[in-house]
Amino acid sequence: MIAKGYKPAALHAYRDANGVPVFYRIRLKHPETDEKWIRPMHHDGRAFVIGEPPAPPTGKPLYRLPELLADAGPVYVVEGEACADALAALGMIATTSGSAASADAADWLPLRGRDVVIWRDNDKAGERYARAATAKLREIAASVGWIDLAPLALSEHGDCVDWLAQHPDATAEAVRALARLPAPDPSPPRGPSSSAAPEPLRRASVAPSPYPLDALGDCLGAAAARLYSVLQCPAALCGQSMLAAASLAAQAHADVWIDGRREPLSLWHVSVAESGERKSAADHWALRAHREHEHYAADEHRQAQAAFTIAASAHKAAVSKAEKKTDAAAIRAAMVDAGDAPEPPLSPLLLLSEPTLEGLQKLYQHGRPSLGLFNDDAGDFLGGHAMNRDNRTKSAAGFSRLWDLGEFSRVRSGDGAAKFYGRRLALHVMLQPVIAERVLSDDVLTGQGFLARCLLSWPASTIGSRRYVEDDLSADPAMLAYWDRMRFLLRLSPPLRAGTRNELAPRTLTLCPNAKGRWIAVADAIERDMAGEYADVKAWASKAGAQVLRIAGVLTLVDNDEAETIAVGAIERAARLVEYHLAEAARIVGTARVPVHLRNAELLLEWCRAKGKTLLYSADTLRNGPAPIRDADTFRKAAETLEGHGWADWIEGGTIIDGKRRAHVWRLRTEETG
Repeated sequence: MIAKGYKPAALHAYRDANGVPVFYRIRLKHPETDEKWIRPMHHDGRAFVIGEPPAPPTGKPLYRLPELLADAGPVYVVEGEACADALAALGMIATTSGSAASADAADWLPLRGRDVVIWRDNDKAGERYARAATAKLREIAASVGWIDLAPLALSEHGDCVDWLAQHPDATAEAVRALARLPAPDPSPPRGPSSSAAPEPLRRASVAPSPYPLDALGDCLGAAAARLYSVLQCPAALCGQSMLAAASLAAQAHADVWIDGRREPLSLWHVSVAESGERKSAADHWALRAHREHEHYAADEHRQAQAAFTIAASAHKAAVSKAEKKTDAAAIRAAMVDAGDAPEPPLSPLLLLSEPTLEGLQKLYQHGRPSLGLFNDDAGDFLGGHAMNRDNRTKSAAGFSRLWDLGEFSRVRSGDGAAKFYGRRLALHVMLQPVIAERVLSDDVLTGQGFLARCLLSWPASTIGSRRYVEDDLSADPAMLAYWDRMRFLLRLSPPLRAGTRNELAPRTLTLCPNAKGRWIAVADAIERDMAGEYADVKAWASKAGAQVLRIAGVLTLVDNDEAETIAVGAIERAARLVEYHLAEAARIVGTARVPVHLRNAELLLEWCRAKGKTLLYSADTLRNGPAPIRDADTFRKAAETLEGHGWADWIEGGTIIDGKRRAHVWRLRTEETG
């Protein structure tokens, strides 16, 4: 089946000597990752099916065979159909047997007595292909030479298409003038020396710093510490869940005001953890009071909705009765007596899991002005409709504006245009590492600032070190005190702009003089570090000063909902939390941007280790291996990456496995045997 999301790039026909198609090669490309999906296809007499037809005894036909037979000039052999087509476009004779592993299965006899020039790809696979083709051609061709790649300055994996792209004015004469080398011994190159230690596939990541639970203060810190002790999930998950929940409870009541600038108390968190790290449990306990509050609000909403239905019916009847009067004055008086139409009760929803931007904005019009987006498996949210390729830019910009100003605009043909103010959104989404690597390397989500507004954490796993703890968190004094505080803030009526039902007008929190001085010192220090330690995460560092103010405001309201100023202690604790998150951003953002071939090599190596494999060959991997590596090109690149880093040795000539000779086999190595 065709992989989802891939787009057609080319369809190459392999024909017999008479020009009749024998089979095709489908080439698709993913528009976001540039990954390729390449499969053979043929007609079995009834329909087109994936796969090649049975090959004749002499082997599969070469690509562009009719053109090859029609001209007796020198033949250029390349790796892949795109390269052959590129040279043919210059008027040259070019062919290929297909992918890097195809040379042994092809029928090379049409090149008998011909002068052959091999232009290989600039990588180990290209060298192996050239050697395999040379082995087939040496006994039948008049001559075999290789293009000298050294002067061409090709990047790794570069081929003739890349060279032609760099030389758009190149002609066939220019290609024929490229330096050539005599074809070397066709034996496959030897793998790395058995004495060489394997090299890391990527730069080792720095160990995460401990999460400063004590910086959360007496109420949040004590509850988070109890969660950590009993659940034994990473401390950062407990801290992130608690602080995000506190932000949801506090954000409706106040903003921080500093030098004419207003900072809402909305905090956004992104936590990365494997399945089984008890992410759901951390959120469950942190949001217990919030879910209770939402449940009670839903009960009240049902009663209010019933009363509204009655009132709306009565008003409709009064209006209908008034409209039946014939005297204008009587109609006017009756309409006044009927009064304004009753308004439906606001939606009781408080917690959302995977809204679209449009859905969130619609809810803000008819529901609470303060909402929370909490998702303990946010692949559906960040990989779903709201953040798909078509909507990502718009959604990221819309969400970012909510974080900045708490406002949004809606322009709809049916509803007209309107602008809404005084809304707040707290957010905590949890991702599994495989999703996080894709999300954290997304240029749109980073460039639009969505991710830069998030406090990142990717803590070390605690799986395997946990022991059951018999404590009952539902009766724990620290948890009870935390829930009581959350209930109080959630029930506290938020300040609203006069004449509105759901537009917040939060009061202002200012910084006392020494707190402001400390905040300035912290902000200036982070600014200086943007030229050094935080150079690769400037987007996060540029928001750090605002994050300190927001966290300090939340901590202040948790301690005292009537506070008018933020003390220096709250700034100090908030600064410690922000420094932790900046260190996390610097640690993980760069390492998340790992090239696909390295990620696939790691996945292949992990699979082999898990299965206890010592020999690696394509048939086994394509049938039983990890899903992302179940095509020949992806497997080849992953295996060659392992070979290049010393984790696998190419077995010259292949070997017998399960009673069959396998031509392309690698022997896996470990650091101990290396």
